[in-house]
Amino acid sequence: MGKVLHLIYGSIIIGAFVVIHLIFPQEWSPWIRNTNEMFTNPPPLFTNGRYFLFGFGVFLFVVFVLMYGISFMASFGSADYPKGSEDFTPAISILLPAINEEKVIGNTLDSFSKTNYPKDKLELIAITSGSTDRTTEICREYQNQLTIKILTDPLPKKGKPAALNYGLKNSSHDIICVYDADAQLQADTLQYLVRHFYKPEVAATCGPVLVRNWNVNKLTKGIALEYTFLSGTGLWFEIRNRLGRNLWVLGGNYGIRKEVIEEFGGWNEEALTEDLHLSSQLSAAKKIVKFAPHAFISENVPIIYEAFKRQRQRWVGGYSQSLKAAMELDKRSVILRNFGMMHFGHISDFSVGALVTALIFGLIGYLYIMVICTTIFCFTFGMVVNAVRKYGEGKYRLLLYYLVYIFINMYMFVNQFRSTEGMEWEKTSIE
Repeated sequence: MGKVLHLIYGSIIIGAFVVIHLIFPQEWSPWIRNTNEMFTNPPPLFTNGRYFLFGFGVFLFVVFVLMYGISFMASFGSADYPKGSEDFTPAISILLPAINEEKVIGNTLDSFSKTNYPKDKLELIAITSGSTDRTTEICREYQNQLTIKILTDPLPKKGKPAALNYGLKNSSHDIICVYDADAQLQADTLQYLVRHFYKPEVAATCGPVLVRNWNVNKLTKGIALEYTFLSGTGLWFEIRNRLGRNLWVLGGNYGIRKEVIEEFGGWNEEALTEDLHLSSQLSAAKKIVKFAPHAFISENVPIIYEAFKRQRQRWVGGYSQSLKAAMELDKRSVILRNFGMMHFGHISDFSVGALVTALIFGLIGYLYIMVICTTIFCFTFGMVVNAVRKYGEGKYRLLLYYLVYIFINMYMFVNQFRSTEGMEWEKTSIE
């Protein structure tokens, strides 16, 4: 289906620009005049720069207009859960690492107690090893409402990956779901998250994340806007899922078959970001990962710059770290994923660049190129607007913090070139 949609959407866009090219007044566009002259009166192949400019223009059209246009059109539509999965509720084990989380763990467990998922099929495993506050006691208070295993033995290594592996060893069911201690579920989150497992070939599934503390300051509002498209497994994951492209898992709110994670030897305890390392393993092993667009959770994000900086340095560092092993397993998938992350992770930057370029070419009289650049802006900015509609609860005022969104993207881009030497796993803090 993904290839069919590529063909349909691509044909519509190319057809539209063929019509525009034919009806656009030549006196308004040196580009069209030069292109038409090149084909009606071809100059020598290797001695005229028009061929190079035309080829470069075609490349830019494919990379920006066609790819963004196809994705923009694919950003509309409904979810494709498997037919017959409406009442599919397999037994699942929830892994919940929670070290010194007394401030938030109560609200998280409360959201699990209010879920519509059958309680007799829900096993919650709280890994509170190393906690020195009331986290363990709070978990025990919910044992009369939920089936909870509370694991307190010391971990062999610091960090979330070790806690997840400890929980995995004590899990009872064939589907494992992972959540952070700060996550709050909606009543139907788990039903939607597991529906894709109705098909036995699906190895993992992931759902979107809303920002709960979005209204604190400019930083949280910019992060909330960014989450709607990418970092919160937002609209881009829906687009990729609809177009049949591979996906990955991020942080929490994902499920994976127990046999798959055991095949990988559990979570990598040396990884700075175990989710990104797992994603590389899934991609390299050609495992199917599906997106569940209605499986919403909410979490808090950093509210001060220093906490944001530490978090994103770990994210980028963990991604860079996992690439080395992934490249050895499946170089092609890694390269395509990197291109996708670069190209679509920066649509906010490209949208502004396209708008500025459109203004420049409009002022110097290249009106056809102005139309193309304006189209790129409409596709990229349109995807962000659609992301807010679908994965930002329709809070369109978040668009006022577009520059913060651009800053976040550029900060992460720059951090790709930082060394990961000496970096260690650390708990995400909002302050």
